[in-house]
Amino acid sequence: MYEYDRRRKIGPVTILFLFLFSASMVGLAVMSYLDRGRFWDMLPYFCIPIIVLSLIFAIYNLVRRCNAGFVFILFFIIFTIGLVLSSVYGPFALRSGAADSIEQGDYADAIEKYTAILEKYPSSRYAGEALHGISFAYYNNNQYYPALSSFNEAVEKDIIDPGQLEVMDILQDIYYNIALDEEEDGQYLEAANNYVRSIDILKQVRSGFPETNEAFIAQYKIPQYLLNASENFRKHGDIISQIRLLEELLQQYPESDQARDAMGSLGDAYMERAVELSASNQYEDAIEWFLKYLENNPRPEENAVFDYKIRKIFEGMPPFMIKRYADNSFKEQKYDMAAFLYQTLIDLNPDYYGNSVDGLVGSKIILAQSAPYNEILDQISGKYVNTPGLSMLILTNNTADQLTAYIMGPDSHIYTVPAGETVETGIVPGEYTVLVESSQERELPHMGTALFEEYRQYTIVFEDIMEEEAVS
Repeated sequence: MYEYDRRRKIGPVTILFLFLFSASMVGLAVMSYLDRGRFWDMLPYFCIPIIVLSLIFAIYNLVRRCNAGFVFILFFIIFTIGLVLSSVYGPFALRSGAADSIEQGDYADAIEKYTAILEKYPSSRYAGEALHGISFAYYNNNQYYPALSSFNEAVEKDIIDPGQLEVMDILQDIYYNIALDEEEDGQYLEAANNYVRSIDILKQVRSGFPETNEAFIAQYKIPQYLLNASENFRKHGDIISQIRLLEELLQQYPESDQARDAMGSLGDAYMERAVELSASNQYEDAIEWFLKYLENNPRPEENAVFDYKIRKIFEGMPPFMIKRYADNSFKEQKYDMAAFLYQTLIDLNPDYYGNSVDGLVGSKIILAQSAPYNEILDQISGKYVNTPGLSMLILTNNTADQLTAYIMGPDSHIYTVPAGETVETGIVPGEYTVLVESSQERELPHMGTALFEEYRQYTIVFEDIMEEEAVS
Protein backbone atom coordinates (compact mmCIF):
# COMPACT_ATOMS: atom_id res chain seq x y z
CA MET A 1 0.00 0.00 0.00
CA TYR A 2 1.35 3.45 -0.92
CA GLU A 3 1.67 5.90 2.01
CA TYR A 4 1.73 9.62 1.27
CA ASP A 5 4.32 11.44 3.45
CA ARG A 6 5.28 14.48 1.45
CA ARG A 7 5.71 17.51 3.70
CA ARG A 8 3.73 20.62 2.96
CA LYS A 9 5.33 23.92 2.18
CA ILE A 10 5.15 26.82 4.65
CA GLY A 11 2.20 29.04 3.82
CA PRO A 12 2.30 32.88 3.60
CA VAL A 13 0.22 33.35 6.78
CA THR A 14 2.60 31.12 8.70
CA ILE A 15 5.56 33.06 7.37
CA LEU A 16 3.89 36.31 8.44
CA PHE A 17 3.36 35.12 12.01
CA LEU A 18 6.85 33.66 12.20
CA PHE A 19 8.14 37.08 11.26
CA LEU A 20 5.87 38.85 13.74
CA PHE A 21 6.82 36.55 16.61
CA SER A 22 10.51 36.88 15.79
CA ALA A 23 10.16 40.65 15.62
CA SER A 24 8.37 40.60 18.98
CA MET A 25 11.28 38.72 20.54
CA VAL A 26 13.78 41.15 19.10
CA GLY A 27 11.68 44.14 20.21
CA LEU A 28 11.32 42.80 23.74
CA ALA A 29 15.06 42.13 23.91
CA VAL A 30 15.81 45.70 22.88
CA MET A 31 13.21 47.04 25.34
CA SER A 32 14.72 44.99 28.18
CA TYR A 33 18.02 46.71 27.51
CA LEU A 34 16.67 50.25 27.11
CA ASP A 35 13.83 50.29 29.65
CA ARG A 36 13.48 47.34 31.99
CA GLY A 37 10.41 48.77 33.69
CA ARG A 38 8.55 49.09 30.41
CA PHE A 39 9.83 45.65 29.37
CA TRP A 40 8.32 43.88 32.39
CA ASP A 41 5.07 45.81 32.03
CA MET A 42 4.70 44.88 28.34
CA LEU A 43 5.93 41.28 28.60
CA PRO A 44 2.57 39.73 29.68
CA TYR A 45 0.74 41.60 26.90
CA PHE A 46 3.08 40.07 24.33
CA CYS A 47 3.31 36.63 25.92
CA ILE A 48 -0.37 35.76 26.33
CA PRO A 49 -1.51 36.30 22.69
CA ILE A 50 1.70 34.82 21.28
CA ILE A 51 1.34 31.72 23.49
CA VAL A 52 -2.22 31.18 22.21
CA LEU A 53 -1.34 31.84 18.56
CA SER A 54 1.83 29.74 18.77
CA LEU A 55 -0.16 26.80 20.04
CA ILE A 56 -2.71 27.18 17.27
CA PHE A 57 -0.11 27.46 14.52
CA ALA A 58 1.97 24.66 15.98
CA ILE A 59 -1.00 22.26 15.84
CA TYR A 60 -2.01 23.48 12.42
CA ASN A 61 1.43 23.05 10.92
CA LEU A 62 2.13 19.73 12.60
CA VAL A 63 -1.12 18.34 11.27
CA ARG A 64 -0.08 19.53 7.81
CA ARG A 65 3.33 17.92 8.40
CA CYS A 66 5.01 21.28 8.11
CA ASN A 67 8.29 21.77 9.96
CA ALA A 68 7.21 25.29 10.92
CA GLY A 69 5.12 23.68 13.65
CA PHE A 70 8.28 22.95 15.62
CA VAL A 71 9.25 26.62 15.41
CA PHE A 72 5.87 27.62 16.83
CA ILE A 73 6.35 25.09 19.60
CA LEU A 74 9.64 26.85 20.38
CA PHE A 75 7.84 30.22 20.45
CA PHE A 76 5.20 28.68 22.73
CA ILE A 77 7.86 27.50 25.16
CA ILE A 78 9.84 30.77 25.10
CA PHE A 79 6.84 33.03 25.68
CA THR A 80 5.35 30.70 28.29
CA ILE A 81 8.61 31.00 30.21
CA GLY A 82 8.41 34.80 29.74
CA LEU A 83 4.89 34.88 31.18
CA VAL A 84 5.95 32.81 34.17
CA LEU A 85 8.98 35.02 34.75
CA SER A 86 6.82 38.16 34.64
CA SER A 87 4.81 36.85 37.57
CA VAL A 88 7.89 35.82 39.58
CA TYR A 89 10.33 38.62 38.79
CA GLY A 90 9.98 42.27 37.91
CA PRO A 91 7.74 45.07 39.23
CA PHE A 92 4.50 43.08 39.19
CA ALA A 93 5.94 40.40 41.43
CA LEU A 94 7.49 43.01 43.73
CA ARG A 95 4.23 44.90 43.92
CA SER A 96 2.29 41.74 44.81
CA GLY A 97 4.87 40.80 47.44
CA ALA A 98 4.76 44.30 48.96
CA ALA A 99 0.97 44.15 49.18
CA ASP A 100 1.21 40.81 51.01
CA SER A 101 3.79 42.28 53.42
CA ILE A 102 1.53 45.25 54.15
CA GLU A 103 -1.33 42.92 55.03
CA GLN A 104 0.96 41.04 57.42
CA GLY A 105 2.24 44.25 59.01
CA ASP A 106 5.78 43.67 57.75
CA TYR A 107 6.37 47.26 56.66
CA ALA A 108 10.14 46.91 56.42
CA ASP A 109 9.80 44.17 53.78
CA ALA A 110 7.16 46.17 51.92
CA ILE A 111 9.48 49.18 51.90
CA GLU A 112 12.28 47.03 50.49
CA LYS A 113 10.09 45.77 47.65
CA TYR A 114 8.61 49.19 46.84
CA THR A 115 12.13 50.63 46.85
CA ALA A 116 13.22 47.97 44.35
CA ILE A 117 10.39 48.98 42.03
CA LEU A 118 11.24 52.67 42.27
CA GLU A 119 14.98 52.18 41.83
CA LYS A 120 15.10 49.36 39.27
CA TYR A 121 11.90 50.01 37.35
CA PRO A 122 11.14 53.75 37.66
CA SER A 123 9.23 53.82 34.37
CA SER A 124 7.01 50.88 35.27
CA ARG A 125 3.31 51.42 35.47
CA TYR A 126 3.59 50.16 39.05
CA ALA A 127 6.03 52.92 40.05
CA GLY A 128 3.22 55.31 41.02
CA GLU A 129 1.54 52.65 43.11
CA ALA A 130 4.90 51.88 44.70
CA LEU A 131 5.45 55.53 45.61
CA HIS A 132 1.97 55.65 47.12
CA GLY A 133 2.50 52.45 49.05
CA ILE A 134 5.99 53.25 50.31
CA SER A 135 4.78 56.61 51.68
CA PHE A 136 2.27 54.90 53.95
CA ALA A 137 4.67 52.06 54.75
CA TYR A 138 7.36 54.49 55.92
CA TYR A 139 4.82 56.25 58.14
CA ASN A 140 3.48 53.03 59.63
CA ASN A 141 7.07 51.93 60.27
CA ASN A 142 7.76 55.21 62.15
CA GLN A 143 10.32 56.33 59.55
CA TYR A 144 9.13 59.92 59.46
CA TYR A 145 11.85 61.61 57.42
CA PRO A 146 11.61 59.29 54.38
CA ALA A 147 7.83 59.23 54.82
CA LEU A 148 7.69 63.00 54.46
CA SER A 149 9.94 62.92 51.40
CA SER A 150 7.82 60.21 49.76
CA PHE A 151 4.54 61.95 50.54
CA ASN A 152 5.82 65.23 49.12
CA GLU A 153 7.00 63.52 45.95
CA ALA A 154 3.70 61.66 45.60
CA VAL A 155 1.76 64.91 46.06
CA GLU A 156 3.89 66.67 43.42
CA LYS A 157 3.18 63.84 40.97
CA ASP A 158 -0.57 63.91 41.75
CA ILE A 159 -0.38 60.35 43.07
CA ILE A 160 -1.65 61.35 46.53
CA ASP A 161 -4.29 63.99 47.19
CA PRO A 162 -3.08 66.25 50.04
CA GLY A 163 -6.67 67.31 50.68
CA GLN A 164 -7.79 63.89 51.86
CA LEU A 165 -8.47 63.75 55.58
CA GLU A 166 -6.36 60.61 56.11
CA VAL A 167 -3.40 62.15 54.30
CA MET A 168 -3.70 65.43 56.20
CA ASP A 169 -3.83 63.60 59.53
CA ILE A 170 -0.73 61.59 58.62
CA LEU A 171 1.20 64.63 57.40
CA GLN A 172 0.52 66.64 60.56
CA ASP A 173 1.67 63.69 62.65
CA ILE A 174 4.83 63.32 60.55
CA TYR A 175 5.73 66.98 61.02
CA TYR A 176 5.06 66.68 64.75
CA ASN A 177 7.31 63.65 65.19
CA ILE A 178 10.07 65.19 63.10
CA ALA A 179 9.84 68.30 65.27
CA LEU A 180 10.24 66.15 68.40
CA ASP A 181 13.40 64.58 66.98
CA GLU A 182 14.83 67.93 65.93
CA GLU A 183 14.06 69.44 69.31
CA GLU A 184 15.88 66.61 71.02
CA ASP A 185 18.87 67.13 68.70
CA GLY A 186 18.99 70.86 69.43
CA GLN A 187 17.76 71.91 65.98
CA TYR A 188 15.37 74.42 67.47
CA LEU A 189 14.54 76.51 64.40
CA GLU A 190 13.80 73.42 62.30
CA ALA A 191 11.71 71.97 65.13
CA ALA A 192 9.73 75.20 65.49
CA ASN A 193 9.02 75.36 61.77
CA ASN A 194 7.82 71.76 61.68
CA TYR A 195 5.54 72.35 64.65
CA VAL A 196 4.09 75.28 62.72
CA ARG A 197 3.59 73.10 59.62
CA SER A 198 1.74 70.56 61.73
CA ILE A 199 -0.39 73.36 63.21
CA ASP A 200 -1.28 74.67 59.73
CA ILE A 201 -2.53 71.25 58.67
CA LEU A 202 -4.50 70.81 61.90
CA LYS A 203 -6.19 74.14 61.23
CA GLN A 204 -7.17 72.91 57.77
CA VAL A 205 -8.56 69.71 59.28
CA ARG A 206 -10.56 71.71 61.81
CA SER A 207 -12.03 74.05 59.20
CA GLY A 208 -12.41 71.54 56.34
CA PHE A 209 -13.77 68.59 58.33
CA PRO A 210 -15.42 70.22 61.36
CA GLU A 211 -17.66 67.27 62.26
CA THR A 212 -14.92 64.64 62.38
CA ASN A 213 -13.04 63.15 65.32
CA GLU A 214 -9.83 64.45 63.77
CA ALA A 215 -11.15 68.01 63.97
CA PHE A 216 -12.12 67.50 67.59
CA ILE A 217 -8.65 66.19 68.43
CA ALA A 218 -7.03 69.04 66.48
CA GLN A 219 -8.71 71.53 68.80
CA TYR A 220 -6.67 70.08 71.67
CA LYS A 221 -3.45 69.52 69.77
CA ILE A 222 -3.06 73.03 68.36
CA PRO A 223 -2.53 74.88 71.70
CA GLN A 224 0.14 72.40 72.79
CA TYR A 225 1.91 72.59 69.42
CA LEU A 226 1.77 76.39 69.54
CA LEU A 227 3.42 76.31 72.96
CA ASN A 228 6.04 73.83 71.74
CA ALA A 229 6.82 75.88 68.64
CA SER A 230 7.10 79.11 70.63
CA GLU A 231 9.54 77.49 73.05
CA ASN A 232 11.73 76.33 70.19
CA PHE A 233 11.70 79.78 68.63
CA ARG A 234 12.79 81.12 72.02
CA LYS A 235 15.68 78.67 72.21
CA HIS A 236 16.71 79.69 68.71
CA GLY A 237 16.61 83.35 69.68
CA ASP A 238 13.64 84.36 67.51
CA ILE A 239 11.65 86.23 70.13
CA ILE A 240 9.28 87.88 67.62
CA SER A 241 8.08 84.50 66.32
CA GLN A 242 7.79 83.24 69.88
CA ILE A 243 5.60 86.20 70.81
CA ARG A 244 3.44 85.81 67.72
CA LEU A 245 2.60 82.19 68.52
CA LEU A 246 2.00 82.82 72.21
CA GLU A 247 -0.35 85.70 71.42
CA GLU A 248 -2.22 83.47 68.99
CA LEU A 249 -2.54 80.78 71.66
CA LEU A 250 -3.94 83.20 74.22
CA GLN A 251 -6.30 84.87 71.74
CA GLN A 252 -7.64 81.69 70.12
CA TYR A 253 -7.45 79.23 73.01
CA PRO A 254 -7.77 81.21 76.26
CA GLU A 255 -9.47 78.30 78.03
CA SER A 256 -6.88 75.70 77.07
CA ASP A 257 -4.65 73.93 79.58
CA GLN A 258 -1.66 75.64 77.97
CA ALA A 259 -2.95 79.22 78.40
CA ARG A 260 -1.46 79.71 81.84
CA ASP A 261 2.01 78.61 80.77
CA ALA A 262 1.67 80.73 77.66
CA MET A 263 0.84 83.79 79.74
CA GLY A 264 4.03 83.44 81.77
CA SER A 265 6.15 82.73 78.71
CA LEU A 266 4.67 85.68 76.86
CA GLY A 267 5.51 88.04 79.70
CA ASP A 268 9.09 86.78 79.72
CA ALA A 269 9.26 87.20 75.94
CA TYR A 270 8.03 90.80 76.14
CA MET A 271 10.68 91.48 78.76
CA GLU A 272 13.46 89.88 76.69
CA ARG A 273 12.41 91.84 73.63
CA ALA A 274 12.49 95.07 75.62
CA VAL A 275 15.98 94.23 76.87
CA GLU A 276 17.16 93.56 73.31
CA LEU A 277 15.81 96.85 71.99
CA SER A 278 17.15 98.89 74.87
CA ALA A 279 20.60 97.39 74.36
CA SER A 280 20.54 98.73 70.79
CA ASN A 281 19.31 102.16 72.00
CA GLN A 282 15.83 101.70 70.55
CA TYR A 283 14.33 103.07 73.73
CA GLU A 284 10.83 103.94 72.56
CA ASP A 285 10.33 100.47 71.10
CA ALA A 286 11.83 98.97 74.25
CA ILE A 287 9.38 100.75 76.52
CA GLU A 288 6.45 99.82 74.25
CA TRP A 289 7.35 96.16 74.59
CA PHE A 290 7.82 96.56 78.33
CA LEU A 291 4.34 98.06 78.59
CA LYS A 292 3.02 94.92 76.90
CA TYR A 293 4.72 93.00 79.67
CA LEU A 294 2.98 95.13 82.29
CA GLU A 295 -0.37 94.55 80.60
CA ASN A 296 0.12 90.82 81.17
CA ASN A 297 1.73 91.26 84.58
CA PRO A 298 0.24 94.37 86.27
CA ARG A 299 1.99 93.55 89.54
CA PRO A 300 5.11 91.61 88.64
CA GLU A 301 6.94 89.53 91.20
CA GLU A 302 10.11 91.43 91.97
CA ASN A 303 13.32 89.49 92.50
CA ALA A 304 17.00 89.76 91.64
CA VAL A 305 16.51 88.63 88.03
CA PHE A 306 13.59 90.98 87.50
CA ASP A 307 15.48 93.92 88.99
CA TYR A 308 18.46 93.15 86.77
CA LYS A 309 16.31 93.20 83.63
CA ILE A 310 14.61 96.43 84.69
CA ARG A 311 17.99 98.05 84.98
CA LYS A 312 19.02 96.69 81.60
CA ILE A 313 15.94 98.26 80.04
CA PHE A 314 15.73 101.61 81.82
CA GLU A 315 19.17 102.48 83.16
CA GLY A 316 20.43 104.12 79.97
CA MET A 317 17.05 105.41 78.85
CA PRO A 318 16.50 109.21 78.84
CA PRO A 319 14.52 110.07 82.02
CA PHE A 320 12.19 112.42 80.19
CA MET A 321 11.06 109.51 78.01
CA ILE A 322 10.17 107.37 81.03
CA LYS A 323 8.35 110.37 82.52
CA ARG A 324 6.39 110.93 79.33
CA TYR A 325 5.22 107.32 79.19
CA ALA A 326 4.35 107.39 82.90
CA ASP A 327 2.30 110.57 82.46
CA ASN A 328 0.51 109.12 79.43
CA SER A 329 -0.31 105.94 81.34
CA PHE A 330 -1.73 108.03 84.19
CA LYS A 331 -3.90 110.05 81.76
CA GLU A 332 -5.13 106.83 80.18
CA GLN A 333 -6.02 105.56 83.67
CA LYS A 334 -3.53 102.72 83.42
CA TYR A 335 -2.47 103.25 87.00
CA ASP A 336 -0.53 100.00 87.41
CA MET A 337 1.71 101.00 84.52
CA ALA A 338 1.98 104.57 85.69
CA ALA A 339 2.93 103.56 89.23
CA PHE A 340 5.61 101.18 88.01
CA LEU A 341 7.10 103.69 85.58
CA TYR A 342 7.11 106.52 88.13
CA GLN A 343 8.74 104.26 90.72
CA THR A 344 11.37 103.10 88.23
CA LEU A 345 12.06 106.67 87.17
CA ILE A 346 12.58 107.78 90.79
CA ASP A 347 14.72 104.75 91.65
CA LEU A 348 17.07 105.27 88.71
CA ASN A 349 16.90 109.08 88.62
CA PRO A 350 16.39 110.52 92.13
CA ASP A 351 16.45 114.05 90.70
CA TYR A 352 13.04 113.32 89.18
CA TYR A 353 11.42 112.72 92.57
CA GLY A 354 9.84 116.17 92.72
CA ASN A 355 8.41 115.85 89.20
CA SER A 356 7.12 112.33 89.69
CA VAL A 357 5.94 112.00 93.29
CA ASP A 358 2.44 113.34 92.60
CA GLY A 359 1.90 110.81 89.82
CA LEU A 360 3.29 107.90 91.82
CA VAL A 361 1.32 108.68 94.97
CA GLY A 362 -1.86 109.35 93.01
CA SER A 363 -1.53 106.09 91.08
CA LYS A 364 -0.92 104.09 94.25
CA ILE A 365 -3.90 105.55 96.10
CA ILE A 366 -6.28 105.13 93.16
CA LEU A 367 -5.24 101.48 92.83
CA ALA A 368 -5.69 100.92 96.57
CA GLN A 369 -9.15 102.46 96.52
CA SER A 370 -10.29 99.89 93.96
CA ALA A 371 -9.20 96.94 96.13
CA PRO A 372 -9.76 95.79 99.72
CA TYR A 373 -7.87 97.75 102.41
CA ASN A 374 -7.93 98.43 106.15
CA GLU A 375 -9.22 101.80 107.36
CA ILE A 376 -6.90 104.05 109.39
CA LEU A 377 -6.93 107.60 110.68
CA ASP A 378 -10.51 107.32 111.91
CA GLN A 379 -11.22 110.27 114.25
CA ILE A 380 -7.51 110.97 114.69
CA SER A 381 -6.55 113.94 116.87
CA GLY A 382 -3.22 115.67 117.41
CA LYS A 383 -1.49 117.33 120.35
CA TYR A 384 -0.25 120.89 120.32
CA VAL A 385 3.32 121.61 119.12
CA ASN A 386 4.96 124.91 118.28
CA THR A 387 5.40 124.39 114.53
CA PRO A 388 4.11 127.47 112.72
CA GLY A 389 3.02 126.68 109.19
CA LEU A 390 3.45 122.95 109.68
CA SER A 391 1.66 119.91 110.92
CA MET A 392 3.89 117.18 112.35
CA LEU A 393 3.39 113.54 111.42
CA ILE A 394 5.11 110.66 113.22
CA LEU A 395 4.95 107.13 111.78
CA THR A 396 6.10 104.34 114.11
CA ASN A 397 6.59 100.86 112.70
CA ASN A 398 6.38 98.16 115.37
CA THR A 399 5.86 95.39 112.79
CA ALA A 400 8.41 92.94 111.47
CA ASP A 401 8.12 94.29 107.91
CA GLN A 402 9.14 97.48 106.18
CA LEU A 403 6.31 99.93 105.54
CA THR A 404 5.93 102.54 102.82
CA ALA A 405 3.61 105.51 103.37
CA TYR A 406 2.13 107.40 100.41
CA ILE A 407 0.66 110.74 101.45
CA MET A 408 -1.49 112.83 99.08
CA GLY A 409 -2.92 116.28 99.86
CA PRO A 410 -1.62 119.85 99.56
CA ASP A 411 1.75 118.13 99.11
CA SER A 412 2.60 114.58 98.11
CA HIS A 413 5.17 112.57 100.01
CA ILE A 414 6.58 109.06 100.16
CA TYR A 415 8.17 107.74 103.34
CA THR A 416 9.83 104.41 103.96
CA VAL A 417 9.66 103.19 107.55
CA PRO A 418 11.93 100.20 108.29
CA ALA A 419 10.79 97.61 110.82
CA GLY A 420 11.14 98.84 114.41
CA GLU A 421 11.86 102.44 113.44
CA THR A 422 10.07 105.80 113.47
CA VAL A 423 9.87 108.56 110.87
CA GLU A 424 8.97 112.13 111.83
CA THR A 425 8.19 114.75 109.21
CA GLY A 426 6.51 118.11 108.82
CA ILE A 427 3.80 118.55 106.21
CA VAL A 428 1.77 121.48 104.99
CA PRO A 429 -1.51 121.60 106.96
CA GLY A 430 -4.54 120.32 105.12
CA GLU A 431 -6.61 117.27 104.33
CA TYR A 432 -4.57 114.22 103.31
CA THR A 433 -5.12 110.69 102.15
CA VAL A 434 -2.56 108.33 103.63
CA LEU A 435 -1.81 104.87 102.17
CA VAL A 436 0.52 102.52 104.03
CA GLU A 437 1.73 99.34 102.33
CA SER A 438 3.72 96.48 103.83
CA SER A 439 6.67 94.89 102.08
CA GLN A 440 4.77 91.62 102.48
CA GLU A 441 2.11 91.45 99.78
CA ARG A 442 -0.02 89.12 101.90
CA GLU A 443 -0.91 92.08 104.15
CA LEU A 444 -3.76 94.34 103.12
CA PRO A 445 -2.76 98.00 102.79
CA HIS A 446 -4.01 100.57 105.30
CA MET A 447 -5.60 103.77 104.06
CA GLY A 448 -7.64 106.68 105.33
CA THR A 449 -8.28 110.42 105.05
CA ALA A 450 -7.84 113.01 107.83
CA LEU A 451 -7.31 116.71 108.42
CA PHE A 452 -3.83 117.60 109.66
CA GLU A 453 -3.86 121.01 111.33
CA GLU A 454 -1.14 123.59 111.95
CA TYR A 455 0.53 123.43 115.40
CA ARG A 456 -0.53 119.85 115.79
CA GLN A 457 1.45 116.60 116.00
CA TYR A 458 -0.09 113.31 114.88
CA THR A 459 1.38 109.94 115.67
CA ILE A 460 0.36 106.71 113.99
CA VAL A 461 1.74 103.47 115.42
CA PHE A 462 1.64 100.25 113.40
CA GLU A 463 1.74 97.08 115.45
CA ASP A 464 2.11 93.44 114.36
CA ILE A 465 -0.21 92.34 111.56
CA MET A 466 -0.39 96.07 110.85
CA GLU A 467 -2.93 96.92 113.55
CA GLU A 468 -2.31 100.65 113.92
CA GLU A 469 -2.89 102.93 116.90
CA ALA A 470 -3.50 106.67 116.56
CA VAL A 471 -1.93 108.54 119.44
CA SER A 472 -2.88 112.16 120.04
